[in-house]
Amino acid sequence: MAAELALQLTDGEPCAVCGSPTHPDPAALHPDQPTAADEQAAETRHTTAQETQQALQDKLRELTEQAATARGEAGGDIPLADLTAEHTTLQQHLTQTLQAAADTGPATEELHSLDQQHTRTQSDRTDTATRLAAVDTSYDQLAAQAQDLDHKLTTARGGAPTLTQRITELTQTADRLTTAAVRAATTARTATDHQLATERAEQAVRTTGFDSLDNAAQALLSDDDLRALEEEINQWREQRAAATSRLQDPDLTSAAAQPPADHEEATAQLAAATAHHTHAATTAAHATERTQALDALRTQLTTHIQRLEPLEHAYRTVDHLHALINGTSPSNRLRMQLKAYVLAARLEEVVAAANTRLAPMSENRYTLIHSDDRASHGARSGLGLKITDACSGKDRDTDTLSGGESFFASLALALGLADVVTAESGGQALDTLFIDEGFGTLNEDTLHNVLDTLDSLRAHDRTVGVISHVPELRRRITHRLHVRKATTGSTLAVITEAAE
Repeated sequence: MAAELALQLTDGEPCAVCGSPTHPDPAALHPDQPTAADEQAAETRHTTAQETQQALQDKLRELTEQAATARGEAGGDIPLADLTAEHTTLQQHLTQTLQAAADTGPATEELHSLDQQHTRTQSDRTDTATRLAAVDTSYDQLAAQAQDLDHKLTTARGGAPTLTQRITELTQTADRLTTAAVRAATTARTATDHQLATERAEQAVRTTGFDSLDNAAQALLSDDDLRALEEEINQWREQRAAATSRLQDPDLTSAAAQPPADHEEATAQLAAATAHHTHAATTAAHATERTQALDALRTQLTTHIQRLEPLEHAYRTVDHLHALINGTSPSNRLRMQLKAYVLAARLEEVVAAANTRLAPMSENRYTLIHSDDRASHGARSGLGLKITDACSGKDRDTDTLSGGESFFASLALALGLADVVTAESGGQALDTLFIDEGFGTLNEDTLHNVLDTLDSLRAHDRTVGVISHVPELRRRITHRLHVRKATTGSTLAVITEAAE
């Protein structure tokens, strides 16, 4: 390959292998080195030889199959001379049989049966010979394919020193095979003639009353054999009569009309029934064990019930009291808890104290009342509040108050709570009260009323702090702390005069 590449180099052009434009030492061809043309010619000869070999192998395979078929039709590997001698023997046997078969007598029926048996045997023999020939053919084909695949190149040359000599040998072999094929065809024609002769002999035998050559050969029987056959036939007829009489039994006739029994299905049903019985027995044993265990548990349960009955009675009493206290008992119609019941009494005091502040703030229009009505949707009750409107004379929910009204009502409650706490703490007063916003929701008259109420508290030494942005409070409140916001922070200023 280096020498072939060197032949393609040109000065100044890059090498296809190294890329160099200079070629200082190119490789040279050896004296006995084949060229590309030599390789191409050898490849052509090799391809031609392979095609010739394949054609010869196909021809050989075809001839082999024809030879195997001819051997099968000729009765296998039996020589022609043996077949001719056997035909002569059979012909003589036929002649003797025809001479001895003048009196067929009672053996005709038995002869007919034996002829049928011989026919079946002959058919089986023919089928076996045909299958054997097919197997031989298949074996030859497989052997040829295996040899072709394993020794493909070796087979092309064989033992010859050159492929031409091998082709010559194969040609001679093909000629010999052709000669063998011609001889096989001759053998096949001979076998066909033999078959035709045999058929003519069988036709002649049938004309004389026999079904086959073997039956005719066996027709020559001794007197003892004839008596034995006649006795056997008589026994067979007696047995047939007995069997026919037995088959006429009504029970057997009825049984024969029934569908045939399914042995596999009956076996499967027996296995299924056995498995079901085993499962049922196991289940019954388990059920017995469980029944005994349940009896023991029932005895223990009865003992525990007798011991727990006093405890259950005590528990029911305690549970009823617990539900009554929590307001979940049906006996507690108001669903009021005990702590709510206690707080309700305090709430009534707070409401009473709150009303003293609410009356001046609302100009005697509103009065708070304590409500222990049952709340809706299952809610707890006992600490409800309603308000009586003097204008309508009806009680209203506190949710119906406006924003300003809610503010001074809440303020009245806060002041009433402070009064109750002061009273309940031994006179210790709550001196300081802070109110954050809410004044913006009041109108001018209500605002004055609220501020008057707060002034009355201040008159009783209470300090009231108001956190609001309402300008009106500046005029009413003289002491103020004013918070001013700035970017640097908030500042606080004390103002002691009322604004104009």
